[in-house]
Amino acid sequence: MEEGRGIYDNITKTLAYLLSGNVGELAVMFVAALLGWPLPLLPIQLLWINLVTDGLPALALATDPIDPGVLTRPPRHPEAHLVDWRFVQRIVFVGCLTAGVALSAFAYEWYTDHNLAHARDAAFSVLVMAELFRAFGARSDTRTVWQVGLVSNLQLCVIVMASFALQLALQYLPSMQVLFGTTPLSLVHAVVWLLLGSLPLLTLELRKVWQRSRTRRLRP
Repeated sequence: MEEGRGIYDNITKTLAYLLSGNVGELAVMFVAALLGWPLPLLPIQLLWINLVTDGLPALALATDPIDPGVLTRPPRHPEAHLVDWRFVQRIVFVGCLTAGVALSAFAYEWYTDHNLAHARDAAFSVLVMAELFRAFGARSDTRTVWQVGLVSNLQLCVIVMASFALQLALQYLPSMQVLFGTTPLSLVHAVVWLLLGSLPLLTLELRKVWQRSRTRRLRP
């Protein structure tokens, strides 16, 4: 029973992580088109995000260790659907958070110096960072990253660090710059995009804390 619940949890969190990322990417392109902006992401950049930034962490989430308290939860209703209204709300909310930070970076660069290459680079970098950070928060809907344990899934840690290294290679290797349309990041930009990319994870973690405190207050 414990193994079955663990498998179900891992399928759910992996699916939610992938769909949230896809919603975020679609929202970035859709909002930019509505506003009459140039394309904020190149097709090859979207392909990179789907195959590497989303795909590799999703594999690690699929093998996430079983929650120690999985047997203390009440049984799931036999007719409950995996994709229900609450699930849809969650992926839309997370996708909008991710799209919001990427579009903010794009808008800032575009309206500051009207350099499309720099604006696309900013959106691409922030979106990748947001997705990688969010993989840690995707491990649980109720427990924070620190409660789950930052290194309790070593595969995820290794994959995220390797993905960051690959992203740096895209930014600084000349051949990758030509292929992906990227430019080297200054130290200031790297720090700013890193902080901006961490906002979705921070928002989701604060939401978990608020929901837990609210649940405690409502208990008789």
